Amino acid sequence: MSAKGVKKKEPASAAAPEAFDLEQQFILRLPVEAAAQLHEDLKETSTVQLKDKLSIELDPDMRHGFVRYGGDIYFAKLLDLPCVVDSLKTVDRKTFYKTADICQMLYCKTEEDWSRDENDSPRKKDKDKKYAWNHGSKTCVYVMCLWCVMCMCVRFN
Repeated sequence: MSAKGVKKKEPASAAAPEAFDLEQQFILRLPVEAAAQLHEDLKETSTVQLKDKLSIELDPDMRHGFVRYGGDIYFAKLLDLPCVVDSLKTVDRKTFYKTADICQMLYCKTEEDWSRDENDSPRKKDKDKKYAWNHGSKTCVYVMCLWCVMCMCVRFN
Protein backbone atom coordinates (compact mmCIF):
# COMPACT_ATOMS: atom_id res chain seq x y z
CA MET A 1 0.00 0.00 0.00
CA SER A 2 1.17 3.48 -0.74
CA ALA A 3 0.87 6.43 1.61
CA LYS A 4 -2.57 7.34 0.26
CA GLY A 5 -3.99 3.86 0.87
CA VAL A 6 -4.12 2.84 -2.78
CA LYS A 7 -2.60 -0.50 -3.56
CA LYS A 8 0.28 -0.27 -6.02
CA LYS A 9 0.20 -2.39 -9.13
CA GLU A 10 2.72 -5.17 -9.28
CA PRO A 11 4.81 -5.48 -12.44
CA ALA A 12 3.33 -7.82 -15.03
CA SER A 13 6.30 -10.17 -14.77
CA ALA A 14 5.76 -10.65 -11.03
CA ALA A 15 2.10 -11.60 -11.36
CA ALA A 16 1.40 -15.27 -12.08
CA PRO A 17 -0.29 -15.69 -15.46
CA GLU A 18 -3.68 -17.35 -15.32
CA ALA A 19 -4.75 -19.89 -17.91
CA PHE A 20 -7.52 -18.71 -20.20
CA ASP A 21 -8.93 -19.45 -23.63
CA LEU A 22 -8.34 -16.66 -26.09
CA GLU A 23 -11.14 -16.18 -28.59
CA GLN A 24 -9.76 -15.98 -32.09
CA GLN A 25 -11.40 -16.63 -35.43
CA PHE A 26 -9.66 -18.08 -38.45
CA ILE A 27 -10.35 -20.22 -41.50
CA LEU A 28 -9.65 -23.93 -41.06
CA ARG A 29 -8.91 -25.61 -44.39
CA LEU A 30 -8.91 -29.39 -44.14
CA PRO A 31 -8.64 -32.13 -46.79
CA VAL A 32 -11.99 -32.89 -48.47
CA GLU A 33 -12.81 -36.08 -46.52
CA ALA A 34 -12.01 -34.54 -43.14
CA ALA A 35 -13.92 -31.35 -43.98
CA ALA A 36 -17.02 -33.35 -44.89
CA GLN A 37 -16.81 -35.37 -41.68
CA LEU A 38 -16.29 -32.24 -39.57
CA HIS A 39 -19.29 -30.61 -41.21
CA GLU A 40 -21.45 -33.63 -40.32
CA ASP A 41 -20.12 -33.69 -36.76
CA LEU A 42 -20.90 -30.01 -36.31
CA LYS A 43 -24.48 -30.62 -37.42
CA GLU A 44 -25.03 -33.65 -35.20
CA THR A 45 -22.90 -33.49 -32.06
CA SER A 46 -22.59 -31.06 -29.21
CA THR A 47 -19.58 -28.84 -28.65
CA VAL A 48 -18.40 -30.94 -25.70
CA GLN A 49 -18.21 -34.08 -27.83
CA LEU A 50 -16.49 -32.20 -30.65
CA LYS A 51 -13.92 -30.83 -28.21
CA ASP A 52 -12.77 -34.40 -27.59
CA LYS A 53 -12.40 -35.13 -31.32
CA LEU A 54 -10.76 -31.91 -32.54
CA SER A 55 -7.58 -30.34 -31.19
CA ILE A 56 -5.16 -27.78 -32.57
CA GLU A 57 -1.57 -27.52 -31.34
CA LEU A 58 0.80 -24.84 -32.59
CA ASP A 59 4.59 -24.89 -32.32
CA PRO A 60 6.38 -22.05 -30.49
CA ASP A 61 6.93 -20.25 -33.82
CA MET A 62 3.09 -19.90 -34.02
CA ARG A 63 3.17 -20.77 -37.74
CA HIS A 64 3.41 -24.59 -37.78
CA GLY A 65 1.51 -27.20 -35.84
CA PHE A 66 -0.77 -30.20 -35.82
CA VAL A 67 -4.51 -30.63 -36.11
CA ARG A 68 -5.90 -33.82 -34.63
CA TYR A 69 -9.37 -34.76 -35.79
CA GLY A 70 -10.81 -38.15 -34.96
CA GLY A 71 -7.91 -40.55 -35.30
CA ASP A 72 -6.07 -38.57 -37.99
CA ILE A 73 -3.21 -36.11 -37.58
CA TYR A 74 -2.75 -33.32 -40.11
CA PHE A 75 0.26 -31.06 -40.48
CA ALA A 76 -0.81 -27.42 -40.33
CA LYS A 77 0.62 -24.10 -41.36
CA LEU A 78 -0.87 -20.73 -40.35
CA LEU A 79 -1.00 -18.48 -43.43
CA ASP A 80 -1.89 -14.81 -43.81
CA LEU A 81 -4.75 -14.06 -46.20
CA PRO A 82 -4.39 -11.26 -48.77
CA CYS A 83 -7.57 -9.58 -47.51
CA VAL A 84 -9.64 -9.30 -44.37
CA VAL A 85 -12.83 -11.37 -44.19
CA ASP A 86 -15.68 -10.22 -41.94
CA SER A 87 -17.25 -12.80 -39.65
CA LEU A 88 -20.94 -12.21 -39.01
CA LYS A 89 -23.36 -13.76 -36.53
CA THR A 90 -27.16 -13.76 -36.53
CA VAL A 91 -29.87 -14.88 -34.17
CA ASP A 92 -32.99 -14.17 -36.22
CA ARG A 93 -31.56 -14.45 -39.78
CA LYS A 94 -32.40 -10.79 -40.35
CA THR A 95 -29.97 -8.84 -38.21
CA PHE A 96 -26.27 -9.57 -38.51
CA TYR A 97 -23.57 -8.67 -36.00
CA LYS A 98 -19.91 -8.44 -36.88
CA THR A 99 -17.93 -10.67 -34.54
CA ALA A 100 -14.39 -10.53 -35.94
CA ASP A 101 -12.05 -9.76 -38.79
CA ILE A 102 -10.50 -12.96 -40.14
CA CYS A 103 -7.06 -12.53 -41.69
CA GLN A 104 -5.44 -15.96 -41.25
CA MET A 105 -6.04 -19.49 -42.48
CA LEU A 106 -4.84 -22.73 -40.88
CA TYR A 107 -4.01 -24.87 -43.92
CA CYS A 108 -3.86 -28.61 -43.16
CA LYS A 109 -2.24 -31.41 -45.17
CA THR A 110 -1.72 -35.10 -44.56
CA GLU A 111 2.02 -35.00 -45.21
CA GLU A 112 4.58 -32.52 -44.00
CA ASP A 113 6.13 -30.81 -47.00
CA TRP A 114 6.69 -27.30 -45.66
CA SER A 115 10.25 -26.33 -44.88
CA ARG A 116 10.73 -25.18 -41.32
CA ASP A 117 14.11 -23.57 -41.95
CA GLU A 118 13.76 -19.96 -40.83
CA ASN A 119 17.37 -19.10 -41.72
CA ASP A 120 16.66 -18.80 -45.46
CA SER A 121 15.91 -15.11 -45.19
CA PRO A 122 17.36 -13.00 -42.38
CA ARG A 123 15.04 -10.05 -43.03
CA LYS A 124 11.68 -10.08 -41.29
CA LYS A 125 9.90 -8.75 -44.39
CA ASP A 126 11.08 -11.68 -46.52
CA LYS A 127 10.33 -14.15 -43.73
CA ASP A 128 6.71 -12.98 -43.55
CA LYS A 129 6.29 -13.48 -47.31
CA LYS A 130 6.72 -17.22 -46.76
CA TYR A 131 3.45 -17.22 -44.83
CA ALA A 132 1.39 -15.16 -47.26
CA TRP A 133 -1.45 -16.96 -49.05
CA ASN A 134 -1.86 -14.92 -52.23
CA HIS A 135 -4.60 -17.09 -53.71
CA GLY A 136 -7.44 -15.71 -51.61
CA SER A 137 -9.82 -17.79 -49.55
CA LYS A 138 -12.21 -18.67 -52.41
CA THR A 139 -15.86 -19.05 -51.60
CA CYS A 140 -16.41 -20.62 -48.23
CA VAL A 141 -19.46 -22.83 -48.26
CA TYR A 142 -20.00 -23.38 -44.56
CA VAL A 143 -19.27 -21.17 -41.58
CA MET A 144 -19.85 -22.77 -38.21
CA CYS A 145 -19.69 -21.09 -34.83
CA LEU A 146 -18.75 -23.26 -31.87
CA TRP A 147 -20.45 -21.38 -29.04
CA CYS A 148 -18.59 -18.22 -30.09
CA VAL A 149 -15.31 -19.68 -28.85
CA MET A 150 -13.79 -20.48 -32.21
CA CYS A 151 -15.28 -19.89 -35.63
CA MET A 152 -14.10 -22.04 -38.46
CA CYS A 153 -14.79 -21.91 -42.12
CA VAL A 154 -14.60 -25.31 -43.78
CA ARG A 155 -13.98 -25.19 -47.50
CA PHE A 156 -15.24 -27.97 -49.75
CA ASN A 157 -13.58 -28.54 -53.13
